[in-house]
Amino acid sequence: MRRIARRRLIASTAVAAVAATGGLVIVTPSAHAAPVDYSTHCTNPFSNPPDGHIRVDTVVTPEKATYAVGEEVSVTWKWVVHPLAPAEIPVIGKVPKDSTHLKGAINLSGAQTGTVPVQGPADNPETLPGQPLILGNGEGRFTLSTAGDVALTPGDYSTWTHALGLDVETKCTPVAPVPVSRTIKVEGTSQEPATLTATPAEVAAGGSLTLAGDNWPAGGVVPELCAADGSACDPAKISANSLSVGADKKLTGTVTLGVTIPGGDYKVKVRGGGVEALSGVVRVAATRRRIALSVDHGPVGTPVVITGTGWTPGNYVLAYGMAGDYQDDDVTAYTQAGPDGSFSITDFVVSKDTITSIKVNEGTDDTAVNKAFRVTTPGSGPDQTVSGDVVAGGLTISQEARAIRLSDITINGRAQNMTGALNTVTVKDFRNGTTGWTLTGAVTDFTNGTGGRIGADTFTWTPKVAAGPGSPGVAVPGSAGPIGTGATLASAPAAATTGGTFAADADISLAVPAYQAAGTYSATLTLSIS
Repeated sequence: MRRIARRRLIASTAVAAVAATGGLVIVTPSAHAAPVDYSTHCTNPFSNPPDGHIRVDTVVTPEKATYAVGEEVSVTWKWVVHPLAPAEIPVIGKVPKDSTHLKGAINLSGAQTGTVPVQGPADNPETLPGQPLILGNGEGRFTLSTAGDVALTPGDYSTWTHALGLDVETKCTPVAPVPVSRTIKVEGTSQEPATLTATPAEVAAGGSLTLAGDNWPAGGVVPELCAADGSACDPAKISANSLSVGADKKLTGTVTLGVTIPGGDYKVKVRGGGVEALSGVVRVAATRRRIALSVDHGPVGTPVVITGTGWTPGNYVLAYGMAGDYQDDDVTAYTQAGPDGSFSITDFVVSKDTITSIKVNEGTDDTAVNKAFRVTTPGSGPDQTVSGDVVAGGLTISQEARAIRLSDITINGRAQNMTGALNTVTVKDFRNGTTGWTLTGAVTDFTNGTGGRIGADTFTWTPKVAAGPGSPGVAVPGSAGPIGTGATLASAPAAATTGGTFAADADISLAVPAYQAAGTYSATLTLSIS
């Protein structure tokens, strides 16, 4: 976490504007091409780029007069006229080389409907403001499922730009219906349409749905969340998925919804291989954006830890000091929301006596959440300072019992194993630091008091360890194998957060030779921690 800087915000805006506009150039298509021109409206999280024009051709491979139902083909989004870089690019002044790639969609209509996702490489040349941004062509694949004429039309696309440590999406959508670029003829018997179900019927934003379906072509699939009528589908509202299609053409897996989806009725759409299907209606309960302050009053200089839930995963979350309705840009800090929509800002300091509240947002007032904060003056009011010391403890081990009884064996002419379990050893790390620990064991030879001996190297264990409730640290078991003169039962690595209570034990085994002398064998197992 760092103090927020205006220069960094300007740089972020500059990155967001890359590849947002397009230019129209008249190009005569080749005899085998059917490029189409269309205007686009582009948006991104930081600005509203101007509308532009592009020209795109769709190329099907292999190229032939007729295709067969069930045949898998590739389709290329081929740029004829590329989008233009913005007229102004603050701070960085250019589009960096190999920073930007295409993600687009080719729409199918006619005998077969659906959407084919296409993606291109980030292999653009360095581009100055206003110049054509030469992006790589997009590639995708789909399976022909229906006999008849299938029309291919380029549609929505996004440019993804990586610069200054950020990945920013600029979404571009047609401002008017786009003409068909290419029509192919498909012959054969049509396949059964793909089906899709989603369970449960009600889920909270940020929760998961289980999807299942039949008659899906092999290959990758893309899930989207749509309005209840099937419109306004958006893949960005699905934060993760584990969907796959098996050899039996069955679709299985789960999708995780974004944590900031507004409450309401939705449907899930899945598309892939040129086919798509909608689920039934799913009701989503919205997750509210929340924040909490570690303290809500204190003198100038008070540090405040600000935590929150329900924010957009990956978005930058900004905290400001508010003087009434005035936002004080000098009292601010920021961080990035985690994958679950939570965040923690630990470097916010109330540095002015004018602050009356703390506001948190994601860059727009619509996302803002405020919490009151009262600046106090020591000794001037009824406030009393309450303090106390929390003293760190030590690192100790203890065990439930001292004796271990192995299973008995009867001499039968074969080598055998005596087995048992280590008495549970409890590790208590109350040092409140960052140092780890290692719990080790060493064992002597086993003897029966009358000359019989079994070597220590034949005594083995399979360690196990579990953390107690609320333990902030993490412990791992040692390796299975001989204990001998020294082996690790469990350990905890050094980390930013360590400590807790841990239970360590192990399954143990003593290998006994076939004609070992009879008697009661014993050894001493010594455990130590450091």
